[in-house]
Amino acid sequence: MKKVALVSTLALILTACGGGSDSSDNGNGNDNGNGGVITAPTAVKGTIDSVNTTQNKVVVNGYSYDVAGVSYGDVKLNINDLQPNMMVQIGGQQKAAAVQVNLEPTITGKVTAIDFAAGTFDVNGVTLTYKLSNEIEVGDWVMVSSLPTADAGYKVLSVVKFENDDLINHYEVEGRLSSLDESAMSFKLGAALHVDYSGALEVEGKLQNGQWVEVEGTMNVNTLEATSVEVEDYSDLANDTEVEGIVTWVDAQQTAFELNYQGRFVVNTQTKFEDGFKADLKQGALVEVTSVKQGTQQVATEVEFDDDNSTGNDNDNVGNWKEFEVEGNVISSDATVKSFVIKGAVSSMTVIVDANTQYEDGISFDTLNQQRIEVEGVVINGQNIAREIEADND
Repeated sequence: MKKVALVSTLALILTACGGGSDSSDNGNGNDNGNGGVITAPTAVKGTIDSVNTTQNKVVVNGYSYDVAGVSYGDVKLNINDLQPNMMVQIGGQQKAAAVQVNLEPTITGKVTAIDFAAGTFDVNGVTLTYKLSNEIEVGDWVMVSSLPTADAGYKVLSVVKFENDDLINHYEVEGRLSSLDESAMSFKLGAALHVDYSGALEVEGKLQNGQWVEVEGTMNVNTLEATSVEVEDYSDLANDTEVEGIVTWVDAQQTAFELNYQGRFVVNTQTKFEDGFKADLKQGALVEVTSVKQGTQQVATEVEFDDDNSTGNDNDNVGNWKEFEVEGNVISSDATVKSFVIKGAVSSMTVIVDANTQYEDGISFDTLNQQRIEVEGVVINGQNIAREIEADND
């Protein structure tokens, strides 16, 4: 296999305050600087803080891990291929054991346009804002790691170039699914990318608007022709897994929140908050969440706030996060597009439901019409998307 050549495109340091330290490690956890040891989580999904090739260690979310191997899908890489701010997933560190580091880029594909003056570039039909290194040119194959934005787009954390026979011609994009057309077998991914899944050999489950999906395939002009579509969520997280990301919704009582458009975490009296307070739990906050499964719910045991929610990028394009809350009578509904119109005290509002909408009090979409309800939700690209719907008994 040809050696992978990965080029870090910007010295972005994303401060991940996981409570650990990269200065020492006893194989069981991380020295907390006071002689004590903080055990690493069962697993981590986050960005790389630093890489030490001499000691064969990587720091992710503030925890230091011995590296046993590096991979991207079925392609085997090595620790020299790792760079800061790459998104990865690793298993938890156990005594005297090293871990496998799996690369989890948001987009993998070919750069088709660069506008250095505007600070943008195109890859896989998606225009991204980021200050690229001069070493990256049109035609190069890259991995893009990012966090989601308020408009379901991408806030780029890093872009790395690679040269590898097993990775060239590999196209992959993750994002929020919308505008699903089951008859045409197509949907929109992220803010604008058109996906045709009519030729997909593998589609995981029933697709729904609002899901976060990973699509692999080939590019045909600006259409991603999918060979596989896989839903990505947090329903199967192992207990004590730590996940890094952007808070994309918080309920009015701050008893639940959504992370990265991918899943919901419950907050209870046992939830601990680090480097911040429960009141800081807001849309757009950058956090690291550790959780356990309780029944069907993912309960947050710890929420740690990053001390730099700008993530250090000069092109801070996370957008304007917006939520809404309305109560009133449902005067009509549309089962085709999964929307309804609610008449509030002042005006009427069209609300869309998606895969992440939760219903309370025995309500379902089919029983909404003519009911008086309360709705909490988020605004994405001008659309009001319901997150919670419950009966209004006042």
